Amino acid sequence: MPKFHVKKTTLSEDEKSIVFKGKVIEGPINKGMTLVIPVTEAASIKVKIYDIAHYDDQKDEDKRVGLVIDFNDEPEALDIVMDLNIADESLECL
Repeated sequence: MPKFHVKKTTLSEDEKSIVFKGKVIEGPINKGMTLVIPVTEAASIKVKIYDIAHYDDQKDEDKRVGLVIDFNDEPEALDIVMDLNIADESLECL
């Protein structure tokens, strides 16, 4: 199962998307796949990968890939995910 290690979570410039910066640690990850964000041991939030950004100039190689999640239609969900403050965590992709 594809996995992505999130090093840092940031808000996009338009403040309607979240970018999970990190690196792919297992399998291929593509636009349209679903990223699973655990909230508790029993509950998780599933979000669609809207785009994939590459930061080739990033000195920290653990932050060269960005998974972009678009929350334009669900601004309240953006706040919930940002409040989770995801960092140094590996997430599964479906």
